Amino acid sequence: MSIKKEALKPLRSASESYYYAFDILKGRFEKGEDVISKDAEYSYKYALNILKGRFEKGEDVISKDAQFSYKYALNILKGRFEKGESAISKDAWYSYLYARDVLKDRFKKGEIAISKDDYYSYLYARDVLKDRFKKGEDAISKDAEYSELYRENVYDAKKEVEKKGNA
Repeated sequence: MSIKKEALKPLRSASESYYYAFDILKGRFEKGEDVISKDAEYSYKYALNILKGRFEKGEDVISKDAQFSYKYALNILKGRFEKGESAISKDAWYSYLYARDVLKDRFKKGEIAISKDDYYSYLYARDVLKDRFKKGEDAISKDAEYSELYRENVYDAKKEVEKKGNA
């Protein structure tokens, strides 16, 4: 079975090129990579499902999208994606996830976005810092439920650890 030469021309959209690689070729589609590299979602999917590794041509467009920068760092690079940190840092949810799942440490660039949200401030303090998150305490204090959880699971827990260390 032969594939017509016309079928190997780049397709019009990133989705067409990606699905051609995925469904028809079941592998890399070099002639479609320029088109794919203009779309963050399909660049990420191409890296994940076709290349099973980095897609450098698509990294610039991926880096402009918080969701796909986070996913690219987590699933493709399996580590920090500095190019995408600016986009990630503007989104509280992805800043929290990036700190927790990728960096496994604080993400200073994302703390401004996180600090504006009571829920993510609480989670960031509990899961990432394992300590108070002073920048987020104002947002947390405006919600009774998260204030109580923060007090019990972060503030009081930290005091308990300190007390045991001094005993």
